[in-house]
Order: sequence, then C-alpha cells, then structure tokens
Amino acid sequence: MLLAHRFGASPVTKALFFLRGYGRRALSVRGGSLPETIVRFGFTKLGEVPGRELVFGIAGRFWRPGGDLRRLADSEAFSAFAEEGCIKGAWNLRVEPLGDAASRLSTETRVVYFGQAARRKFRLYWSLVGPFSGLIRRALLGAVRKRAESA
Repeated sequence: MLLAHRFGASPVTKALFFLRGYGRRALSVRGGSLPETIVRFGFTKLGEVPGRELVFGIAGRFWRPGGDLRRLADSEAFSAFAEEGCIKGAWNLRVEPLGDAASRLSTETRVVYFGQAARRKFRLYWSLVGPFSGLIRRALLGAVRKRAESA
C-alpha cells in the first residue's frame, strides 16, 4: 500500500510543494509511485528493507530558493558528503508488523550540519517550515492508513 501511494494526491501536499517553489513539479506529483516521486524532488534512495523500510537522503542549503540541492548518485555519495555550509538529512518510512492484521507506519528525519552557519540557518528555516513538513507527513500517513483500512 505504501509503495503504491500517490504522494501528490493530497491537495495539502501539492499546495505546500508549490509554495516551496517547486512550480510545475508540484503540480505533477500525482504520477508515479511514492519512491519515484520522492526521488523526483531531489532525494536519493539510500536503502530498502523490502516490505519494512525505505530510507531517502537529501543534501544542500534548504533555506535558499530551490533548496540549493546537491545531486547525490547513491548511498555512498550520501555517506561521503560533507560540504561546509550545507546540511544533509535522511528520511525513513518504516512499517512494523503488529500481528496478523495490523501494522504501524512511522517516519523519522535526521539531519547533520556542516558548520555553525549551516546549523543556524537550518534551525531558522526549520522553525518556519517544520510545521508544514509535519502536515505533509500526516497527510501521507493518514492516506496510507485510510487505504489500508478500506482494503
């Protein structure tokens, strides 16, 4: 259910991506699976435990227009990335079985700063953007839950 989820199906997600400056990409997020859409927005797929967890990474200066993203080819490039003035973050989606007919879907984000200036700028940026990121995640989790319960 998670992999087939259309990330841009939520009007909230689409509107927030558009406001973030993703323009046409925000309007076309309906197409493609969840992993395809996340990669289209600049993330790198770092790993997968089939049926259990997906991990994506991203690096750049997110507080700048367009995020000043660094294209990282794979998990090795992500691990090696340490550019001064930037940050990198990893985001997971994890499914935990809770018995025969139930499971828990969760998400977590971790961030590493490269320099105190990057730390200060990201913290200010996140104080403004964080609540909206939370809305996107709640929309994703809620939509997957609704789909799973109706199946």
